[in-house]
Amino acid sequence: MLRTLITIAFSALLAAPAFAAQENNFEMTPLIGYRFGGDFDVTNNSKTSNLKLIDEVSYGLLTAWKYDKFRQGEFLISHYQTNFSQHSDFIPSNDELGITYAHLGGNVAISQGLVPMYVTGGLGLTYLSPQDSQLDSETRFSMNIGLMTKLPITDNVNFQLSGRVYGTFFNSDSSIFCDQNNCLISISSDIWVQSEVNAGISIAF
Repeated sequence: MLRTLITIAFSALLAAPAFAAQENNFEMTPLIGYRFGGDFDVTNNSKTSNLKLIDEVSYGLLTAWKYDKFRQGEFLISHYQTNFSQHSDFIPSNDELGITYAHLGGNVAISQGLVPMYVTGGLGLTYLSPQDSQLDSETRFSMNIGLMTKLPITDNVNFQLSGRVYGTFFNSDSSIFCDQNNCLISISSDIWVQSEVNAGISIAF
């Protein structure tokens, strides 16, 4: 699945200049950030308790192309590697978990002052990949929404700051990360939420 997401990303990189028309306004932004949130429920002997993910550094790539004077299309990939917090009811042999978001969307300018602001968002997939070989990976539909600013450094280079909230769609009381025998982790709501702050250098072509 991760190879599929990477293939989609490169396809977007190749296709996006066509959307930029003749103004050659295509941007690439490598991102580094920090992701937090994302609790799960653990069920053991009819007893339910909370399992947290450890907050960690995230890495991503945002590609954008001009749609009109105030809007851009975007393709975002953001990934981080985290661990399940220690929990007596859930102790896999390998507690690492990779979570990758791949979203197609856009941004729109809401202010053009000294510090310009944009609303940004997108729809796509969340890929959750536990490293324990006995636990299954999960792919779910998801969305993000956030705020972003771009501070000019040169004519075609900007310093970008953003904050996003990701929502991954589950059915209420869904079970995930099942091992060969049962499912210990569950989602108790329809939307599983994480948040992220990012910084990066945007280069326009």
